[in-house]
Amino acid sequence: MTSTTFNRLPRSCTQRLVGFTLIDCLIVNALALVLLGILLVTSAQIMGTASKAADRSEQAIRARQVFDFLDAWVNTAQMPDTWREGRRPSETEAVHHVLMDPCLAFDPTTTQRHWGGFVIVDLATLTCLRGVNTGAGLYVERVLPCPEHCGEGPGYQIVSTQCHLRDALSIESNQWQVSWQKTMARPGRCLDEAPWGRVERMLLSHRSAKESIEGVAVLRLQQIAQSVDATYRWLNPETIVLGIDEWQLDYADRLSDVAREPVLAVPHYGHAVRVNLMVGPPRSETALPAVAIERLVISGRHTTRG
Repeated sequence: MTSTTFNRLPRSCTQRLVGFTLIDCLIVNALALVLLGILLVTSAQIMGTASKAADRSEQAIRARQVFDFLDAWVNTAQMPDTWREGRRPSETEAVHHVLMDPCLAFDPTTTQRHWGGFVIVDLATLTCLRGVNTGAGLYVERVLPCPEHCGEGPGYQIVSTQCHLRDALSIESNQWQVSWQKTMARPGRCLDEAPWGRVERMLLSHRSAKESIEGVAVLRLQQIAQSVDATYRWLNPETIVLGIDEWQLDYADRLSDVAREPVLAVPHYGHAVRVNLMVGPPRSETALPAVAIERLVISGRHTTRG
């Protein structure tokens, strides 16, 4: 009995209670709060950086949308190369029809050697447009070859006045006329080899945040009606790109190269329009400045320097 008690004493004496004091708990809690604060701040910074990067990307996408539209329209704002047998229109021919009033309807009796083009217009002077319009707009007249790119519905058809003559298919002095048709099918009087197409007119304009129903500055597109109704009229504008805070257009016939010497920026048969955009942040609460972008829109498919 005595021996058993003696053997248990050392084990009981070596046992100790393990725990933390109040000061230890306070220190640990303080360190945990510090680490949690650092984590939250870092997470907020990462999220803010990612949000700004996404907003900046959104600005670039909007600018790209505008210029993609312009490139597509300008590339078709002329007679197709296959119709001209490699001939370039003279400067007089190129600007003659471009400068016509967009409010003036097509006259089937009017013939000319060149159709299509683009020009800066004063929206306040265009009484045929619906709604209140001010400032500068870009008026574009496109020529879309059939049957590949013109569709099948009604609209304004362009065809050579000599499309019924085989010997005239290669004549570069052909006159072309535009008239409204119920379908874009090949004209019955024309030979199978004769080209024909559709003519479209469109107008790109800007509306400020105060004037737009969206509450932000926008670019808008208006087009002439291509419907069963032969009445020449412009449709209501539709918004194509949001967040374009500013929109400026001017002609740029010459530029300066690196040596500060003037160089010809456009072909002798065309002209160029300088487009300046200010693309705002996608959200008003984003502390990002607007992005300024400048681009030349050049008539024709080739440029020259001289």
